Amino acid sequence: MAENKKTTKKTVKRTTNRVDIVKVCAFWGILVAALLFIARGILGLFDLSIGGTIMSIFDILGKLALLVAVAFPAYSYVRGKARVWQIIYWAALVVYIAGCVLGLISF
Repeated sequence: MAENKKTTKKTVKRTTNRVDIVKVCAFWGILVAALLFIARGILGLFDLSIGGTIMSIFDILGKLALLVAVAFPAYSYVRGKARVWQIIYWAALVVYIAGCVLGLISF
């Protein structure tokens, strides 16, 4: 007689050390923006003749860091959506960048 052997399979969970670029950009973008905004606030406490230029540079760099932090996750969200959402994404991105640039220029 043949014996019925129970075979049990072990489930092996594989882990990978894959870096998700979206999460990395989001983290570093938020961190850089926070540090630049803190530095801008500290420089604002001192009366420096060159302080206005440095503060505006820190401000634009902080805004661009936030752009990087938000743009990649937003794009990964809209990538699978209908074409109209992709158009809205690109239009909003252009408006944000224009707002950052034009915010520095005083008329």
